[in-house]
Amino acid sequence: MTSLSKPIMVFLAIALLFAPIALFPNHASMQLDLRVSPPNLVAPFELAQNESAPVPLRRIGFVANDPHSYLDDFSYIAAVPGSVFTDIDTGTRYISPLILRDGSDTETWLIQDWVEYLDGDGGMTQAISIGDFTDSDILEIQSLIGTKVFPRLSGTTSAEVAAQLAVTDWASSAIAVFALAGEDFGAPVITSSEASYTFQNVKTELETIDSEVTSTSPVRIPFSPPSSAGWLEGSCNWTSAEIFTHSIRDPDGNTVDYSATSRVYYERLVGIPLNFWVPKTMNGEWEMIIHPPLSVSGTIPLEFEVSYHPGFTQSVTVPNGAKWLNVSITWDNAGTNLNLVLIDPDGRMAQWSPTESVLAGLGESVDLPYPMAGDWTILISWIDAVEEQNNVDVSWDVSVMPTGLQDYLESAANGAVLASLLNAPLLYVDADSVPEVTTWAAERLGVNTCILVDPADIHSTSLENELDDYSTFTNIGNYMMLTTMIRSLSGQNDVVISVPIGDGSEFFAPAAFSAAFHGAPILSLCGTDNSLTTRAEETWAPYLIGPEIEVYVTNRYSARAENGWYDERIPNKYSMMKSVTDFENFLDDRGAYNATSSQSVVIVAPVDLLKISFDRSLQSHFSPGRIPAENPAMASVMIARGALHRFLYLSADSADTVLLSMYAYTYEYNRADNFGHPQSLHQYTDSLTAFQGAGYQVESHIGFEEVFEALDSQVALWSLSTHGTLTELPTDPPQRPGGIGVFSMRSEDSPYGMEQEGIADFNADDIVNPVLYDDAPYHVLKTTTDLEGAVDNIGSPIVIVTACLLGGSRFPQMLMEHGAVGVMASPRTVYFQPAGMICKLVTDSLATGNSTGAALSHAITTFSFDYSDPLGIDPRDYANQHVLFGDPEIYLYEPSSSPHVPSADPLTSSFGGHTPGRGVAEVAALGTSGYLPDTLGGLGISHDYYSTSNYSSFELLLSMRHVVLVEPGSLSSLSSNLNAGSARLQSYVTDGGVFVVLGVTGDLSWLPWPVSYDSSGSGTSVTITDPAHPLLTVPNALSSTVDYQGHFSSAWSNLSILATDGTNPVIVAAALGTGKFALTTTTPGDAERNATIQNAVSWADAPSILLRNIQKNQQLIWEGDRVIITLQLTDQLGNGIAAADVLVTLNDTEVAAVDDGEGIYIVILTEEWTTGKVGIHSLRIYARKAGYDTLSLTLADFMLVRSSPLLLILLGAGVVIGVVVLYYYRKYRRGDEIFPHRGKGKSTRFKDKSKAEKQRQKKEDEEFDAAEFFGVE
Repeated sequence: MTSLSKPIMVFLAIALLFAPIALFPNHASMQLDLRVSPPNLVAPFELAQNESAPVPLRRIGFVANDPHSYLDDFSYIAAVPGSVFTDIDTGTRYISPLILRDGSDTETWLIQDWVEYLDGDGGMTQAISIGDFTDSDILEIQSLIGTKVFPRLSGTTSAEVAAQLAVTDWASSAIAVFALAGEDFGAPVITSSEASYTFQNVKTELETIDSEVTSTSPVRIPFSPPSSAGWLEGSCNWTSAEIFTHSIRDPDGNTVDYSATSRVYYERLVGIPLNFWVPKTMNGEWEMIIHPPLSVSGTIPLEFEVSYHPGFTQSVTVPNGAKWLNVSITWDNAGTNLNLVLIDPDGRMAQWSPTESVLAGLGESVDLPYPMAGDWTILISWIDAVEEQNNVDVSWDVSVMPTGLQDYLESAANGAVLASLLNAPLLYVDADSVPEVTTWAAERLGVNTCILVDPADIHSTSLENELDDYSTFTNIGNYMMLTTMIRSLSGQNDVVISVPIGDGSEFFAPAAFSAAFHGAPILSLCGTDNSLTTRAEETWAPYLIGPEIEVYVTNRYSARAENGWYDERIPNKYSMMKSVTDFENFLDDRGAYNATSSQSVVIVAPVDLLKISFDRSLQSHFSPGRIPAENPAMASVMIARGALHRFLYLSADSADTVLLSMYAYTYEYNRADNFGHPQSLHQYTDSLTAFQGAGYQVESHIGFEEVFEALDSQVALWSLSTHGTLTELPTDPPQRPGGIGVFSMRSEDSPYGMEQEGIADFNADDIVNPVLYDDAPYHVLKTTTDLEGAVDNIGSPIVIVTACLLGGSRFPQMLMEHGAVGVMASPRTVYFQPAGMICKLVTDSLATGNSTGAALSHAITTFSFDYSDPLGIDPRDYANQHVLFGDPEIYLYEPSSSPHVPSADPLTSSFGGHTPGRGVAEVAALGTSGYLPDTLGGLGISHDYYSTSNYSSFELLLSMRHVVLVEPGSLSSLSSNLNAGSARLQSYVTDGGVFVVLGVTGDLSWLPWPVSYDSSGSGTSVTITDPAHPLLTVPNALSSTVDYQGHFSSAWSNLSILATDGTNPVIVAAALGTGKFALTTTTPGDAERNATIQNAVSWADAPSILLRNIQKNQQLIWEGDRVIITLQLTDQLGNGIAAADVLVTLNDTEVAAVDDGEGIYIVILTEEWTTGKVGIHSLRIYARKAGYDTLSLTLADFMLVRSSPLLLILLGAGVVIGVVVLYYYRKYRRGDEIFPHRGKGKSTRFKDKSKAEKQRQKKEDEEFDAAEFFGVE
């Protein structure tokens, strides 16, 4: 690798000069070019070929999740280059999962699918862990993956962990990427304040203005709200049949409200005027602009009126780097409604809490994440105020992120991406210096080319001076340089977005894995001032106006759906366009924007912190996909499943099957799209034809039991078209995001929805809506919880949801937690035909080989609102606000055309100096002579040799060694070192290492386990007492003829005695935790020496008998009880060990252990046995089986047998009887009736009432109106 230093620097120099170098072959052409206008396409779009699949590596990595520490986050990031990397010699990408472990079902299902896939190539061969895992957790992991977890790396600093990872996975590397990392960033700083205000003798004022329309030119109606106004509520009405639309502009010319022709048309059928309802964000002249149609007949009078609701403001200064702005208000005038609004420093409404609802109380709040820096305005307005007093208290908190956290996260995460592309290790530095452990790792690897990634440029010159010592030093000190280098290496335009959390639970860690997979820069959306996160929050504000808001439902003509007069403002198109424009500028400033082709954007952030309306604003120039995990551990699993989808889909039981569940859907629809192209739709038959044409079997079900069962069978795709809503009961504001999610199914199965038996579209209105017709009695409501309880691992399906509101509920997240790799759903109401058209377009795209992101982007561009490139006219539909949950570059694979991709074995594969898990020699030898080096060298076993002079280096690499051997007669020289490192040696063994001390001749007080050595006695042969033990038999059968000096005068009871001098132990061994250790007083010579050393090295791979579990049938044990003790014996991988010789003793009494099969052994203590055995009993287990390490284990104070409880029972009974007698005696002395008469009338009345309640409930249930519930007509 050293010889590559000059060529690689030339390569990097070219990369920085924007050279089009691509290490991801064929990947650049995999996205549809959505900038090409659809009218220029011959077909809906051209087939996009799937990218060249990466090669799966038979490996997995685990990082211990600590939600309150940054150590696990930076450790995870440091492990990314070993999990996703590109061999720069061949251009081949390799990938294996890296899991931030929390033990969830989601994680377990992913592991099981990964193991199943690799089983076709011989199974997983390598697993590493990083961080503090318990032995039980490691054993659980090993039982899942079928291989040993080793090494188990840990450290107290991120730099230490990164250094260990580097030397574990790389034998050498001329290049290393350096990035900033830390563990102590402090806690967020919170400042609080409050204020009060009294509304006194103020009321809502009404202004009316007469105007008229005389031509097709826009009519402007100016109005100037009084300075005391806080809210503007107005309308414009007319009597003619013309269809007008409107827009409202603030004094700065920003359009803050509007209407759409398609909505106004239906509203005018029932006489609804043009309405607006907005906060007064600034003083000055506002205007309502009336937009006439293409033709106008005569003069049309306009009746314009506006109500000015009084309000007051409070200024709040938000510093840079804020995490939250939390504002709460309370007031004391019952029955009044106050609205709370947050206005950002640019004068734009960022978020609000409208309370025009019968559900509103005397308080409300707004929690705004990542507010932009500057002076904010809190606006409180009294709606429909009267001349009364209303006292208002307002309080606010501003939380500021830990200083430097975002910069460090961006540095480390992008460093991981660059290291992955260069197939180089990632090492960590401080802002001012290089840690010693980092220098040690770099020197060991032979690094001569250093690349520092610090796009925020926060490091000091002193750090640069240290790094300048390398032959070549490159400082990537700005975002433009970073993006250029990453893109030049990967050939990709993708971007990964996240946000810092500030509490030690950072999504940047799993996002780094996604970015490495995509070959993309990873950026914090917070930027330098949180302006873009504020714009993202603004896009969500209209979603807080729900079906329960009174002003919203005024004159509405349906019950539950979002189709009142505010409908087309959910979301506000001007806020959406502002969001995507600012995002384009944000990327452009960082060199990450491509104006000429579409870009995939992976957004890794919780939906309650970064709202999904932001994702939708980016459609369709961008193809965004959201990882909707609630925590980083879940995000790591979701991201890994998406990245591994090309492989994991084959693990699904029904990978060749598509499930169609079309309960309510479009029967027929013919309409031109946004570009005038005719489109036709038969939603069910079009979907059926598309998937069958792509080679899939298709199952069609709408009965809830059949649908749930089919989904649980692990289909490739599920297309659901039905009714949906957020919650079963209304809430204010709507529970969005996070509502439970309610949807329609049928109680009895049918292939698709029908309005009457045998007739899909009974009333010939081109939509199928069973809840309105004779099929309604079969309608049932199901929730996300119902579905979740019916399924386990659903494989890796893509899910298309054509239903109202489910995209704003837990439904998509739940599906992804159960294995889905992509879910397309809308967080708001959608309408039959346009939503059905989105379903068709997405279906056709996926079935012809396009990614989920490209498919949805194309559908949105064709038939809905493209905020990134608006048409300038109203699109065909505005309500399709579908967003994609999951990675946007997921494909629908079919088994016959996308077969198994063979995996690479990390134990036998090398990629230059990158030797996964084999960067350090497996064997370390300690000693003072040539005994071990000569033997190991002669056997061809790679090793490193240490003595007292370089013992510190031994300790640095200890956790990475599979075997540590100590040569005979060396303890006296090494004792001080061993004594100082005793705790480290103990951790090494329990964490999976093998530690063998040969020829003990000295003090063993340094040993972590109680063993004593006695130098008396010597000989040339020993007595082997455990002849089947693998240390003595694999691969060589050791001879009993061997020199020994002394014996072990006392040995820990958990040690197995393998050989004696005839009386005393001379060879002892034990399996501890997940590792092993052995001690001998023997000194093998000549041929026996070679055999012994070879066995000791091979012993690391030998299985051990472990006590996995032990249970008693009862915890409280009395003399004379029958006690059943159940033992579970397994190996390190969780395989049950049957047919072992098992000896169990309680104290000194032997008891029988019966083999019950599959590693279960039963010990029965009869009633006779426990009689007379009062006291504490220790349990000793001795289990032996040929080829396995013997188990010798003592469980002290295992069981307490108590004296018979008969006397206590009799005493207790006597006390109870005495109390009862005394109670009735006292009643008798008072003259009370001892046994009062109890009539039956009361209970009869209760029974009658219960029956009536049941009848009433039954009647209400029978009268349930699904059409009213979902707001359909």
